[in-house]
Amino acid sequence: MYRGIYEALELQGKVKSAVLLDGTHMGSRCMVKNGKCVDLTGNDTDWKPFEKDILEAEETGTFRVGETTVFVELYLKNPHLVILGGGHVSRPCAHLGKMLGFHVTVMDDREDFVTKEKFPDADELITGSFEDLDKFIPRYENAYYVIVTRGHAGDTMCVRQIFERPYSYLGMIGSKNKVRVTREKLLEEGFGQKLLDTLHAPIGLPIGGKLPEEVAVSIMAQIIQVKNSHAGVYCDQKVEDAVLSGREGVMMTIVKQSGSSPRGIGSKMFVEAPDRTAGSIGGGSVEFLAMQHCANVSVTETAVYELSQESAASIGMICGGRVEVLFEKTGNRLLHNL
Repeated sequence: MYRGIYEALELQGKVKSAVLLDGTHMGSRCMVKNGKCVDLTGNDTDWKPFEKDILEAEETGTFRVGETTVFVELYLKNPHLVILGGGHVSRPCAHLGKMLGFHVTVMDDREDFVTKEKFPDADELITGSFEDLDKFIPRYENAYYVIVTRGHAGDTMCVRQIFERPYSYLGMIGSKNKVRVTREKLLEEGFGQKLLDTLHAPIGLPIGGKLPEEVAVSIMAQIIQVKNSHAGVYCDQKVEDAVLSGREGVMMTIVKQSGSSPRGIGSKMFVEAPDRTAGSIGGGSVEFLAMQHCANVSVTETAVYELSQESAASIGMICGGRVEVLFEKTGNRLLHNL
């Protein structure tokens, strides 16, 4: 179940999954693939009543569909920054992107514009026609596209192709008049207004930047703003490694939270045995009690834990909190000595 999620995450950089927290099919989990909910648990669950709400969910959290509580998780990892155009603005964008943890790709149709000397921070440099974008740059869910080609034709060509693929951000440089003309042309070609509204153009936050470095700061600031606008699941590499290595145990996930607690919604901890764990749901008494409960987990269930004033004070919190933890059994082997 989780293995499929993490394998897809490595390939796509973004995965949406959902689990039913109560009702007849409690514990059923799905993953969104090609705009549909695909069951991961083999429970013969009909996901159609929940599909629309799951597809529309933009961040990690719970919601109700009829009498059923659904917990949606948005996994995000390895963001890619794809810069189309190798001019003056591209260089500081690539530098800032790498500094911010992005995998950076720079593409231009002029070979002398995409050299290691000009882009020492880039992970990948591509020379090729923007008309053949799909041949050079694979589709990737968690991609942030910055279009800064040398002309109107190149910009429009790139936007047209990116509209046909998934992306987390799409921005295009240019004057208001140039942007207006581009939008009108794309509308005439049949691209809908809703899709056009996802295009950030003119690109960047309006901070009055003039120098290439200043424009790059405004672009990357906008990308950070978009990237952090929706709550996702922090992907602990140790948890992922435990799952991909085939270890069996119990996955604990915080699905609801109120008041103060050390970890937020979506935080995960994988428990194989008391001395073989990965990740954390906050430490302290809550984590201790949850770990003890793992020995009694048969398939899927939830439990609520209160963080008392005394417990909160011991870890530096001002007031207590309340968390609901989801327990999911992974594999068939029972946990012992927990």
